[in-house]
Amino acid sequence: MFNIDEYHGIIVREGIGDRTILNRMTILGTKTGHNLTLLKVGIEAKAISRVIREIERNLLTENGVPYYAHFYRGEELIIVFPGRTFQASPEEDSWKEAISYGESVGVPRAELDFRPCRFRDETF
Repeated sequence: MFNIDEYHGIIVREGIGDRTILNRMTILGTKTGHNLTLLKVGIEAKAISRVIREIERNLLTENGVPYYAHFYRGEELIIVFPGRTFQASPEEDSWKEAISYGESVGVPRAELDFRPCRFRDETF
């Protein structure tokens, strides 16, 4: 059962500079592929602003391309790049600004997929 007051998020472990910030989150699941580990995290609603600031400051750039993370709860989707955050919804039409920004900083379009973005769509 999910805590509706909690946000879930997807973070690439290798994309975080200071990984000690992950200790302040609940790791709900992991998925490993190629050279990356996706972490599904849980964050209390009262801590989400602090976590977003910490993630913004700690996301790395590899070969000129930044990592990003996203967090979601209900109809809210928060997409975090280094130094920049976007508010959206689970509806893909609301992702346009974040996708445009991601492409402008070198993230390939195929990698700008903010799923899962609803608890019911989680697979790990």
